[in-house]
Amino acid sequence: MAVNRPSGTLLPGFAALLLMGTCLSATSVRADETAERTEIEPEISASIIGTYQSPSDSRANDEASLRPEVWVVLPVAGIGGELHAHFEGTTTPRTDGVSSFFDANANVGAATNSAGHGRVQISELYYEFEAGGLSISAGLLDTTAFLDASAFAGDEHTQFMNSTLVHNATIEFPDYTLGVAIGTEGEGYVPGVTVVVGGSSGLGDNASHSYPDLFDMRSSGKGVFAGGELGWGLPALGEEGAARLGVWTNTADHAYLDGSSGTPDNKGVYGVLEGTALDTGWTLRAGLADQDVSAADWFLGAAIQRKIGEQVTLGLGVTETGLSDDASAPGVDDSTQAELYVKYDVLPHVNLTPSVQWIRNPGFDSSDTVIDKDNWIVGFRIGLDI
Repeated sequence: MAVNRPSGTLLPGFAALLLMGTCLSATSVRADETAERTEIEPEISASIIGTYQSPSDSRANDEASLRPEVWVVLPVAGIGGELHAHFEGTTTPRTDGVSSFFDANANVGAATNSAGHGRVQISELYYEFEAGGLSISAGLLDTTAFLDASAFAGDEHTQFMNSTLVHNATIEFPDYTLGVAIGTEGEGYVPGVTVVVGGSSGLGDNASHSYPDLFDMRSSGKGVFAGGELGWGLPALGEEGAARLGVWTNTADHAYLDGSSGTPDNKGVYGVLEGTALDTGWTLRAGLADQDVSAADWFLGAAIQRKIGEQVTLGLGVTETGLSDDASAPGVDDSTQAELYVKYDVLPHVNLTPSVQWIRNPGFDSSDTVIDKDNWIVGFRIGLDI
Protein backbone atom coordinates (compact mmCIF):
# COMPACT_ATOMS: atom_id res chain seq x y z
CA MET A 1 0.00 0.00 0.00
CA ALA A 2 1.09 3.58 -0.59
CA VAL A 3 2.34 5.45 2.42
CA ASN A 4 1.40 9.04 3.17
CA ARG A 5 4.34 11.35 3.54
CA PRO A 6 4.71 14.60 5.47
CA SER A 7 3.25 17.42 3.41
CA GLY A 8 5.94 19.50 1.76
CA THR A 9 4.13 22.68 2.71
CA LEU A 10 4.58 21.80 6.36
CA LEU A 11 8.30 21.17 6.29
CA PRO A 12 9.18 24.87 6.67
CA GLY A 13 6.93 24.99 9.72
CA PHE A 14 8.60 21.92 11.20
CA ALA A 15 12.00 23.40 10.49
CA ALA A 16 10.94 26.60 12.20
CA LEU A 17 9.70 24.64 15.21
CA LEU A 18 12.96 22.73 15.53
CA LEU A 19 14.96 25.93 15.00
CA MET A 20 12.89 27.51 17.75
CA GLY A 21 13.85 24.70 20.10
CA THR A 22 17.52 25.08 19.17
CA CYS A 23 17.46 28.86 19.61
CA LEU A 24 15.60 28.59 22.90
CA SER A 25 18.15 26.04 24.11
CA ALA A 26 20.90 28.49 23.23
CA THR A 27 18.99 31.19 25.07
CA SER A 28 18.76 28.86 28.06
CA VAL A 29 22.53 28.40 28.04
CA ARG A 30 23.04 32.14 27.92
CA ALA A 31 20.54 32.53 30.74
CA ASP A 32 22.47 29.96 32.78
CA GLU A 33 25.63 31.99 32.27
CA THR A 34 23.96 35.12 33.59
CA ALA A 35 21.66 33.46 36.15
CA GLU A 36 23.15 35.36 39.07
CA ARG A 37 22.28 38.59 37.33
CA THR A 38 18.83 37.77 35.94
CA GLU A 39 17.64 34.99 38.28
CA ILE A 40 15.70 33.62 35.26
CA GLU A 41 16.61 30.18 33.92
CA PRO A 42 14.26 28.94 31.20
CA GLU A 43 13.79 25.19 30.91
CA ILE A 44 13.59 23.94 27.33
CA SER A 45 12.70 20.47 26.12
CA ALA A 46 11.66 19.07 22.76
CA SER A 47 10.70 15.84 21.07
CA ILE A 48 9.89 14.39 17.66
CA ILE A 49 7.53 11.43 17.38
CA GLY A 50 7.33 9.49 14.14
CA THR A 51 4.76 6.72 13.64
CA TYR A 52 3.72 4.25 10.96
CA GLN A 53 0.67 1.97 11.09
CA SER A 54 -0.73 -0.66 8.73
CA PRO A 55 -4.23 -2.20 9.14
CA SER A 56 -5.44 -5.66 8.16
CA ASP A 57 -8.39 -4.20 6.20
CA SER A 58 -7.22 -2.90 2.81
CA ARG A 59 -10.02 -0.31 2.80
CA ALA A 60 -7.97 1.66 5.34
CA ASN A 61 -4.66 3.00 4.05
CA ASP A 62 -1.34 2.69 5.80
CA GLU A 63 -0.48 5.93 7.57
CA ALA A 64 2.74 7.64 8.61
CA SER A 65 2.97 10.77 10.75
CA LEU A 66 5.37 13.20 12.39
CA ARG A 67 4.75 15.19 15.55
CA PRO A 68 7.46 17.67 16.67
CA GLU A 69 6.96 19.53 19.96
CA VAL A 70 8.77 22.13 22.06
CA TRP A 71 8.03 22.95 25.72
CA VAL A 72 9.27 26.11 27.41
CA VAL A 73 9.03 26.86 31.13
CA LEU A 74 9.98 30.42 32.08
CA PRO A 75 10.12 31.53 35.73
CA VAL A 76 8.29 34.82 36.28
CA ALA A 77 10.40 37.34 38.17
CA GLY A 78 8.81 39.44 40.86
CA ILE A 79 5.47 37.70 41.36
CA GLY A 80 6.84 34.17 41.19
CA GLY A 81 5.33 31.23 39.38
CA GLU A 82 6.09 30.00 35.89
CA LEU A 83 4.93 30.65 32.34
CA HIS A 84 4.45 27.45 30.32
CA ALA A 85 4.39 27.35 26.52
CA HIS A 86 3.87 24.27 24.33
CA PHE A 87 4.51 24.50 20.59
CA GLU A 88 3.27 21.57 18.52
CA GLY A 89 3.05 20.42 14.93
CA THR A 90 1.71 17.41 13.05
CA THR A 91 1.66 16.22 9.48
CA THR A 92 -1.66 16.02 7.64
CA PRO A 93 -3.66 12.88 8.45
CA ARG A 94 -3.94 10.67 5.38
CA THR A 95 -7.27 10.49 3.55
CA ASP A 96 -8.85 7.12 4.39
CA GLY A 97 -5.82 6.37 6.54
CA VAL A 98 -5.77 4.42 9.78
CA SER A 99 -6.80 7.52 11.78
CA SER A 100 -9.92 7.92 9.61
CA PHE A 101 -11.37 4.65 10.91
CA PHE A 102 -9.68 3.84 14.23
CA ASP A 103 -8.67 5.41 17.55
CA ALA A 104 -5.32 3.71 17.08
CA ASN A 105 -2.91 6.65 17.31
CA ALA A 106 -3.34 9.63 19.62
CA ASN A 107 -0.31 11.27 17.98
CA VAL A 108 -2.09 11.87 14.65
CA GLY A 109 -3.97 15.10 13.97
CA ALA A 110 -3.07 16.83 17.23
CA ALA A 111 -2.47 20.13 15.38
CA THR A 112 -4.56 20.77 12.26
CA ASN A 113 -6.25 23.71 10.53
CA SER A 114 -9.88 24.04 9.45
CA ALA A 115 -9.20 21.98 6.30
CA GLY A 116 -7.76 19.14 8.37
CA HIS A 117 -4.20 19.82 7.21
CA GLY A 118 -1.30 19.58 9.63
CA ARG A 119 0.22 22.78 10.96
CA VAL A 120 2.44 24.24 13.70
CA GLN A 121 0.54 25.89 16.56
CA ILE A 122 0.75 27.11 20.15
CA SER A 123 -1.13 24.33 21.94
CA GLU A 124 -0.65 25.51 25.52
CA LEU A 125 0.19 28.87 27.05
CA TYR A 126 -0.55 29.28 30.74
CA TYR A 127 0.69 30.72 34.02
CA GLU A 128 1.24 28.36 36.95
CA PHE A 129 1.69 29.32 40.59
CA GLU A 130 2.41 26.92 43.46
CA ALA A 131 2.57 27.68 47.17
CA GLY A 132 1.76 25.82 50.37
CA GLY A 133 0.47 22.70 48.65
CA LEU A 134 -1.81 24.71 46.32
CA SER A 135 -1.28 25.00 42.57
CA ILE A 136 -3.14 27.28 40.15
CA SER A 137 -2.82 27.11 36.36
CA ALA A 138 -4.64 29.59 34.10
CA GLY A 139 -4.59 30.17 30.35
CA LEU A 140 -4.63 27.87 27.32
CA LEU A 141 -4.66 24.41 28.90
CA ASP A 142 -4.69 20.72 28.08
CA THR A 143 -7.44 19.55 30.46
CA THR A 144 -6.34 15.93 30.11
CA ALA A 145 -3.12 16.83 31.94
CA PHE A 146 -5.07 17.41 35.17
CA LEU A 147 -7.77 14.70 35.19
CA ASP A 148 -7.86 10.91 34.65
CA ALA A 149 -4.06 10.63 34.88
CA SER A 150 -2.21 7.31 34.94
CA ALA A 151 1.45 6.49 35.50
CA PHE A 152 1.28 3.53 33.11
CA ALA A 153 -1.38 4.39 30.51
CA GLY A 154 -1.50 8.10 29.79
CA ASP A 155 1.31 9.12 27.42
CA GLU A 156 1.05 8.39 23.70
CA HIS A 157 4.67 9.51 23.26
CA THR A 158 6.18 6.62 25.24
CA GLN A 159 3.36 4.26 26.25
CA PHE A 160 0.21 3.13 24.45
CA MET A 161 -0.76 4.85 21.20
CA ASN A 162 -4.41 3.72 21.23
CA SER A 163 -6.54 6.65 22.39
CA THR A 164 -8.71 4.54 24.70
CA LEU A 165 -5.55 3.45 26.54
CA VAL A 166 -4.48 7.07 26.99
CA HIS A 167 -7.72 8.44 28.46
CA ASN A 168 -11.15 7.25 29.49
CA ALA A 169 -13.36 7.09 26.39
CA THR A 170 -16.49 8.31 28.21
CA ILE A 171 -15.01 11.67 29.30
CA GLU A 172 -15.86 14.42 26.80
CA PHE A 173 -12.63 16.39 27.10
CA PRO A 174 -12.28 19.52 24.97
CA ASP A 175 -9.21 20.09 22.83
CA TYR A 176 -6.71 22.71 24.10
CA THR A 177 -9.00 25.27 25.73
CA LEU A 178 -9.00 28.43 27.83
CA GLY A 179 -9.45 27.54 31.47
CA VAL A 180 -8.28 27.33 35.05
CA ALA A 181 -7.03 24.32 36.99
CA ILE A 182 -6.66 24.34 40.79
CA GLY A 183 -5.07 21.53 42.75
CA THR A 184 -4.23 20.73 46.38
CA GLU A 185 -1.91 18.05 47.68
CA GLY A 186 -3.29 15.12 49.63
CA GLU A 187 -1.76 13.61 52.74
CA GLY A 188 -2.65 10.31 54.38
CA TYR A 189 -6.40 9.76 54.25
CA VAL A 190 -6.98 13.36 53.17
CA PRO A 191 -7.28 13.35 49.36
CA GLY A 192 -5.74 15.79 46.98
CA VAL A 193 -8.35 17.84 45.14
CA THR A 194 -8.25 18.94 41.50
CA VAL A 195 -10.81 21.24 39.89
CA VAL A 196 -10.71 22.20 36.21
CA VAL A 197 -13.04 24.70 34.51
CA GLY A 198 -12.74 25.76 30.88
CA GLY A 199 -14.48 26.20 27.56
CA SER A 200 -16.32 23.19 26.14
CA SER A 201 -14.98 23.90 22.64
CA GLY A 202 -11.21 23.81 22.38
CA LEU A 203 -8.88 24.90 19.61
CA GLY A 204 -9.46 21.80 17.49
CA ASP A 205 -13.18 21.56 18.30
CA ASN A 206 -14.17 24.82 16.63
CA ALA A 207 -14.85 24.63 12.89
CA SER A 208 -12.22 27.27 12.15
CA HIS A 209 -9.54 25.82 14.46
CA SER A 210 -8.64 29.48 15.08
CA TYR A 211 -7.64 31.40 18.19
CA PRO A 212 -10.33 34.11 17.79
CA ASP A 213 -13.01 31.39 17.94
CA LEU A 214 -11.28 29.96 20.98
CA PHE A 215 -11.87 33.26 22.78
CA ASP A 216 -15.47 33.43 21.56
CA MET A 217 -16.86 31.30 24.39
CA ARG A 218 -20.42 32.70 24.27
CA SER A 219 -21.34 31.52 20.78
CA SER A 220 -24.54 29.56 20.37
CA GLY A 221 -24.11 25.91 21.25
CA LYS A 222 -20.95 26.37 23.30
CA GLY A 223 -20.72 25.81 27.02
CA VAL A 224 -18.35 24.92 29.84
CA PHE A 225 -16.29 21.84 30.57
CA ALA A 226 -15.81 21.31 34.30
CA GLY A 227 -14.28 18.43 36.20
CA GLY A 228 -13.43 17.64 39.79
CA GLU A 229 -11.23 14.85 41.09
CA LEU A 230 -10.22 13.42 44.47
CA GLY A 231 -6.90 11.59 44.59
CA TRP A 232 -5.35 9.40 47.27
CA GLY A 233 -1.82 8.05 47.41
CA LEU A 234 -1.90 4.37 48.36
CA PRO A 235 1.60 3.15 49.31
CA ALA A 236 0.13 -0.28 50.12
CA LEU A 237 -0.38 -0.77 46.36
CA GLY A 238 3.27 -0.08 45.56
CA GLU A 239 5.43 2.84 44.49
CA GLU A 240 2.80 4.34 42.14
CA GLY A 241 -0.19 3.24 44.24
CA ALA A 242 -3.07 5.69 43.86
CA ALA A 243 -6.84 5.97 43.58
CA ARG A 244 -8.70 8.76 41.81
CA LEU A 245 -12.43 9.45 41.65
CA GLY A 246 -13.86 12.19 39.49
CA VAL A 247 -16.97 13.82 38.07
CA TRP A 248 -17.29 16.01 34.98
CA THR A 249 -19.80 17.88 32.85
CA ASN A 250 -19.82 19.38 29.37
CA THR A 251 -22.60 21.96 29.00
CA ALA A 252 -22.33 22.48 25.23
CA ASP A 253 -25.55 21.75 23.35
CA HIS A 254 -26.05 18.03 22.78
CA ALA A 255 -28.76 16.15 20.94
CA TYR A 256 -30.74 13.33 22.52
CA LEU A 257 -29.77 10.01 20.94
CA ASP A 258 -33.40 8.92 20.75
CA GLY A 259 -34.37 12.02 18.78
CA SER A 260 -36.19 13.81 21.60
CA SER A 261 -36.25 17.61 21.47
CA GLY A 262 -33.89 19.67 23.61
CA THR A 263 -30.19 20.41 24.02
CA PRO A 264 -29.08 18.66 27.22
CA ASP A 265 -25.64 18.62 28.86
CA ASN A 266 -23.35 15.61 28.94
CA LYS A 267 -21.92 14.46 32.27
CA GLY A 268 -20.29 11.49 33.93
CA VAL A 269 -18.20 9.89 36.64
CA TYR A 270 -14.91 8.01 36.43
CA GLY A 271 -12.28 6.26 38.51
CA VAL A 272 -8.63 5.22 38.28
CA LEU A 273 -6.89 2.64 40.49
CA GLU A 274 -3.24 1.76 39.99
CA GLY A 275 -0.17 0.37 41.65
CA THR A 276 2.84 -1.91 41.25
CA ALA A 277 3.33 -5.60 42.01
CA LEU A 278 6.16 -7.96 41.11
CA ASP A 279 7.98 -5.10 39.37
CA THR A 280 4.94 -4.57 37.13
CA GLY A 281 2.83 -1.44 37.03
CA TRP A 282 -0.93 -1.84 36.58
CA THR A 283 -3.84 0.49 35.94
CA LEU A 284 -7.61 0.00 36.09
CA ARG A 285 -10.06 2.56 34.68
CA ALA A 286 -13.84 2.84 34.69
CA GLY A 287 -16.34 5.47 33.62
CA LEU A 288 -19.99 6.27 33.03
CA ALA A 289 -21.46 9.02 30.84
CA ASP A 290 -25.02 10.21 30.19
CA GLN A 291 -26.51 7.51 27.98
CA ASP A 292 -29.20 9.92 26.77
CA VAL A 293 -26.63 11.98 24.83
CA SER A 294 -23.37 10.01 24.82
CA ALA A 295 -22.95 7.02 22.49
CA ALA A 296 -20.13 5.90 24.81
CA ASP A 297 -22.25 4.89 27.80
CA TRP A 298 -19.72 3.04 29.96
CA PHE A 299 -16.02 2.24 29.90
CA LEU A 300 -13.67 -0.34 31.44
CA GLY A 301 -9.93 -0.50 30.90
CA ALA A 302 -6.93 -2.40 32.24
CA ALA A 303 -3.24 -2.08 31.45
CA ILE A 304 0.11 -3.34 32.70
CA GLN A 305 3.64 -2.06 32.14
CA ARG A 306 6.81 -3.99 32.96
CA LYS A 307 10.44 -2.97 32.69
CA ILE A 308 12.62 -5.75 31.28
CA GLY A 309 16.25 -4.95 31.91
CA GLU A 310 17.57 -1.43 31.50
CA GLN A 311 16.38 -0.71 27.97
CA VAL A 312 13.11 -2.58 27.30
CA THR A 313 9.58 -1.76 28.51
CA LEU A 314 6.60 -4.01 27.77
CA GLY A 315 3.00 -2.76 27.82
CA LEU A 316 -0.28 -4.62 27.40
CA GLY A 317 -3.75 -3.10 27.69
CA VAL A 318 -7.39 -3.73 26.80
CA THR A 319 -10.51 -1.55 26.93
CA GLU A 320 -14.23 -2.06 26.46
CA THR A 321 -16.53 0.86 25.60
CA GLY A 322 -20.23 0.18 25.95
CA LEU A 323 -22.75 1.57 23.48
CA SER A 324 -25.71 3.49 24.89
CA ASP A 325 -29.05 1.69 24.67
CA ASP A 326 -30.45 4.85 23.05
CA ALA A 327 -27.95 4.43 20.20
CA SER A 328 -28.68 0.75 19.65
CA ALA A 329 -29.45 -0.24 16.04
CA PRO A 330 -28.57 -2.99 13.58
CA GLY A 331 -24.88 -2.87 12.70
CA VAL A 332 -23.60 -1.20 15.89
CA ASP A 333 -22.30 -2.75 19.10
CA ASP A 334 -19.86 -2.30 21.99
CA SER A 335 -16.22 -1.68 21.03
CA THR A 336 -13.19 -3.61 22.28
CA GLN A 337 -9.61 -2.40 21.79
CA ALA A 338 -6.30 -3.95 22.83
CA GLU A 339 -2.65 -3.06 22.34
CA LEU A 340 0.72 -4.71 22.97
CA TYR A 341 3.90 -2.66 22.67
CA VAL A 342 7.60 -3.15 23.34
CA LYS A 343 9.63 0.04 23.80
CA TYR A 344 13.37 -0.25 23.30
CA ASP A 345 15.62 2.60 24.48
CA VAL A 346 18.29 2.49 21.79
CA LEU A 347 20.14 5.51 23.17
CA PRO A 348 19.50 7.78 26.17
CA HIS A 349 17.30 10.05 24.02
CA VAL A 350 16.10 7.69 21.30
CA ASN A 351 13.49 4.93 21.61
CA LEU A 352 11.86 2.52 19.15
CA THR A 353 8.43 0.98 19.81
CA PRO A 354 6.80 -1.71 17.69
CA SER A 355 3.15 -2.34 18.59
CA VAL A 356 0.19 -4.44 17.54
CA GLN A 357 -3.46 -3.56 18.15
CA TRP A 358 -6.70 -5.48 17.85
CA ILE A 359 -9.86 -3.41 17.44
CA ARG A 360 -13.36 -4.88 17.35
CA ASN A 361 -16.25 -2.71 16.17
CA PRO A 362 -14.29 0.52 15.54
CA GLY A 363 -16.52 3.50 16.24
CA PHE A 364 -19.16 0.97 17.40
CA ASP A 365 -19.54 -0.16 13.75
CA SER A 366 -20.16 -3.93 13.65
CA SER A 367 -21.74 -3.97 10.18
CA ASP A 368 -18.63 -5.10 8.24
CA THR A 369 -19.68 -2.75 5.44
CA VAL A 370 -17.45 0.34 5.79
CA ILE A 371 -14.60 -1.46 7.56
CA ASP A 372 -14.08 -4.94 8.96
CA LYS A 373 -15.51 -5.29 12.45
CA ASP A 374 -12.34 -7.15 13.52
CA ASN A 375 -9.07 -5.45 12.67
CA TRP A 376 -5.38 -5.91 13.38
CA ILE A 377 -3.12 -2.86 13.20
CA VAL A 378 0.65 -3.26 13.18
CA GLY A 379 2.54 -0.13 14.06
CA PHE A 380 5.92 1.39 14.79
CA ARG A 381 6.92 4.51 16.70
CA ILE A 382 10.27 6.25 16.96
CA GLY A 383 10.80 8.90 19.63
CA LEU A 384 13.59 11.44 19.86
CA ASP A 385 14.02 13.69 22.90
CA ILE A 386 16.10 16.82 22.42
